[in-house]
Amino acid sequence: MSERLVAATSTTGFFQEHPVVQNQYEEDASLRRASALFLPQTVLDELAPDLKAWGDRVLARDVWAHVVNAERDLPHLSGSGFSAFGQPVGDALVTSAGWQALQDIGIAEGRIVATGNETKYGKAARLVQLSRLHLWSGSSAVVTCPSAMQDGAISILRRDLASGYVSPAYDSEALRTARTKVFKRALERMLSTDPKVTWTSGQWMTERAGGSDVQGTQTVAARVSGGEGETDVDGLPLGPWTVNGFKWFSSATDCGCVMLLAQTERGLSCFFAPTRKLVGGKPEMNGIRIQRLKNKLGTKALPTAELELRDMRAWLVGEEGRGVPVISTILNVTRYYNIVGSVAGVGRGLGVVKAFARVRRFPKQGKDTTLSKIPMFNKTIAAITLQYRADVLLSHLTAALLGSVDVGHGGGPLTPASAEEAQLLLHIITPVAKAYTAKHVVWGLQECMESLGGVGYMENVENPELNLARAVRDSNVNPIWEGTTNVLSSHLVRAIKGRAGGAMVRAVDAWLKDSLPSGEEREVVLGAWTRLRAEFAKSEDELLAGGRRILWRHGDIFCATLLLADAARDSDAVAVECARRFLHDKKATFGLDAPEGDWKEVAAWDERIVYSSSSHAPRDHAPVESVPGTGAERGIIAELQRLLLDFELEWGADGAESSDATCWGDRRNSTTL
Repeated sequence: MSERLVAATSTTGFFQEHPVVQNQYEEDASLRRASALFLPQTVLDELAPDLKAWGDRVLARDVWAHVVNAERDLPHLSGSGFSAFGQPVGDALVTSAGWQALQDIGIAEGRIVATGNETKYGKAARLVQLSRLHLWSGSSAVVTCPSAMQDGAISILRRDLASGYVSPAYDSEALRTARTKVFKRALERMLSTDPKVTWTSGQWMTERAGGSDVQGTQTVAARVSGGEGETDVDGLPLGPWTVNGFKWFSSATDCGCVMLLAQTERGLSCFFAPTRKLVGGKPEMNGIRIQRLKNKLGTKALPTAELELRDMRAWLVGEEGRGVPVISTILNVTRYYNIVGSVAGVGRGLGVVKAFARVRRFPKQGKDTTLSKIPMFNKTIAAITLQYRADVLLSHLTAALLGSVDVGHGGGPLTPASAEEAQLLLHIITPVAKAYTAKHVVWGLQECMESLGGVGYMENVENPELNLARAVRDSNVNPIWEGTTNVLSSHLVRAIKGRAGGAMVRAVDAWLKDSLPSGEEREVVLGAWTRLRAEFAKSEDELLAGGRRILWRHGDIFCATLLLADAARDSDAVAVECARRFLHDKKATFGLDAPEGDWKEVAAWDERIVYSSSSHAPRDHAPVESVPGTGAERGIIAELQRLLLDFELEWGADGAESSDATCWGDRRNSTTL
């Protein structure tokens, strides 16, 4: 007699075991290896306990409760933005308790901005910051956006004060003294780790006429006083300029200060302004009125607004008429944050997928297996992991170069010896890395979401750490914010064809030759670079027409170099396999044919690439045979092949027997990449 069938109910029957997302600092071999490649072992040892604790903190229940609150209680304007008698009410923005709490965590516990500006780490400060920012990004509800602009504003004001240059517009000793006090006090606030003191910053550039082209700026600034009169919330003068205009897209609307562009008689100029002033002893908006908040696809907790500026009082920064070069300092920093956030998004998505794959079971005839043993599933995730591994290294290179530029001297693993060379390389790598990684986060997180099937598609607020649908929504801003892919491709081409183009290309050439280890792979990468360099002889218009392809080729070449350098330092087997795969996967760049191999051996490598958290090794790690299927690898591969064969005998080669597979989006709904 057949077994009696029992119907499931809402409280009985099968319930999926809950996936537990692991501490990324401990689990993520890609992140740890990249840190080990760029940072001295002494610094790694010092940071390890703190990063482990931070990796736990960002996954804590209260953090996720704040994320849920920030997504549910969206920023809004109190009332209509006008008083009962029709007067504009400037300070009308209301943000959620969750958003404010996440801001405080990032400032006080994460020390995100402060870490990147600490002198104790010197040029390594950006690399230390990257580790904290990478772990934080997936739990932050994008409070990292105002942090990025805050960090960039710090760089601008520091450089302005350090340069010794004072614009002739500051035509009295009193005005020059006041300017210095205002800038120093702003720096104290932005560098503080006390949330009650800290100012985040805005970066208001985008307007209706210009979009990404700031030359269309219609905001106008005029000199009106000697700086006397109204004061900011610290009792310091508001500034001798008034700014009037309309900013069409301004994130971090709740910031304490702002950097913005405005036209003067001498041309487009950069200004600094506090967002609030004292009126009758009480804070009010400094000539700012919020017209409306933007309704966006994602990043909904982040207040983004259209702003009207009416007689906003401000301070000129740098040379009048040279606003774009001044404010471009922010772009280096905010694009770096975008790079780290994009890469971190994929890393968090992979963490969720691995947690799910380890517990998602498919029972049959008294035996069961997990999703983590399905070859097609692992092949899909291995492809994401491979690109993620390359992008993690690229983000670390960007951070290392930015750190060299910050402190004014180079040197260190995989970075030029001088700050000047680092600046040239950074000018090329920043737009490449920003566009390259931003596209990968959209693709990577979509695949991660699909890997969870219907659960991945849910706006899962009961288990917010698994909410990849929100992550996918938010990720779509990354290719747009701080320059779309086409804008960045144009930036790259114009840099190559510009006055400093030759020096930049020579800097890349020198970096590749210094960084690539010896061997056949070195010649493959240098050959791809030689072919790409030959194209630079074309006209600027022709290069612009194919600008995206030029940018992707740069990204592939940088990443291949970093993967090979990483593999060469200790001959780690997984690192070597990843470098080999990357070269073959990017056929359009490197011209290699994908080698044929036994599918079981390939599947075994897929599994190792995805789930191995032990491929990190110290610098003195003894070399191992690293070619798949040889030496030390044979025993491991044989064991994995045996497990795969056992699975085949029970399930068939494609594992297509599970009756409930489609509702979870397993291998039958996945795409081999």
